[in-house]
Amino acid sequence: MERGSHHPAYATLAGFALIGAGLCLARYAYTPLIPALIDAGWVDKAGAGYLGGFNCLGYILGCVGALQLPRRVSIRRLLRVSVFLVPAGLVMCAWDLGFAWLALGRAVSGFGGAVLVIHTPAVALAHVPDAWKKVSNGVVFSGAGSAIALVSLLLPLFLVYGVMAGWLFQSGLGLGVVAVAWVLTGSAPDTPNRDRAVERALESDRRLPLALLGSAYVLAAVGVTPHMLFLSDYLHRDLGVSLSASMHFFALVGAGSLFGAATSGLLARGLGTSFALLFNYALGVSAVAMVLLTHSLSVASVSAFCIGFFLMQCVALTSMKTTEIIGLSRHPKWWGILTLGFGLGLALGAYGFSGLLSLGLEYIDTFRIAQGILLLALALFACSGLRRTYDAA
Repeated sequence: MERGSHHPAYATLAGFALIGAGLCLARYAYTPLIPALIDAGWVDKAGAGYLGGFNCLGYILGCVGALQLPRRVSIRRLLRVSVFLVPAGLVMCAWDLGFAWLALGRAVSGFGGAVLVIHTPAVALAHVPDAWKKVSNGVVFSGAGSAIALVSLLLPLFLVYGVMAGWLFQSGLGLGVVAVAWVLTGSAPDTPNRDRAVERALESDRRLPLALLGSAYVLAAVGVTPHMLFLSDYLHRDLGVSLSASMHFFALVGAGSLFGAATSGLLARGLGTSFALLFNYALGVSAVAMVLLTHSLSVASVSAFCIGFFLMQCVALTSMKTTEIIGLSRHPKWWGILTLGFGLGLALGAYGFSGLLSLGLEYIDTFRIAQGILLLALALFACSGLRRTYDAA
């Protein structure tokens, strides 16, 4: 039965799969493929970065679509189309028909991924008791880390047969998500929301905290770009790590993402969401500093784990904090706006850092810039006064 309530365990599992598709398969599973793409002559270093930028462009358009399209089509239909767009874009990229074709495929996946990231939390958590929402939210977002780790560990086995096989492997995982989560998507609202007057305006005392939270979130997106886009190729090309080993290194990002997202709910319950976020931003700054201080591969391993922990815990905790500020009923709209800002930050990072690489800068220079950006995000969050609590919205 598609309509009505689902068991909290199933809703959490299906949300886990959808976020894995939206954040990993549609976005970050591309990173361990980059060294192979460059070695096979599909793209150069800057071109690989620009493909990441087109993925971000699709993600931004998906954010806008996720916010605007529910006025014309139901969220159920939007989710069900988007869950197919992710593997469809990956299949497109399996054929090297030129840069424009690859860019289109990355954009298609990005669009679908954004819709899944914006609407999945509210749809999944609607089936979870209030006492377990934070924990469930953390498990849902750990889907991204699990998918990153799985792709990074298994991808070398498929790349033995060529880059096409790597893309097809990822698209197959996307179809697996469709099978797992299809029933949950059927519980999403099935009628368009054409009444713009239903939702009341955001209260003035909530606007500034939400704006500061979102600003730090955008800066975090820019700051993680060198790790999340260039780490595998930096290790392979600049530090001499083998192709397969560079992919396995990115699995540490996935392991960190999994652990960070899965523990976010527990950390939020123990420390409070704002203190957990403050700790997490400090960890992100430290993760980038490790790359700058030494070329040790063991330290790079710790850095990869920590940046994954930081990124997915930042996403999960920011989603939780958004709910605390504005309430679950208004979460899809405002979480969509913050996700749009995050996508803009990712696009700025991808295009900006790729442009700098095309001008002759090295990978290590992008990490230096990222360090400064994350320090600014940490300072902004520390001064934001987000430790206050709010009445139910």
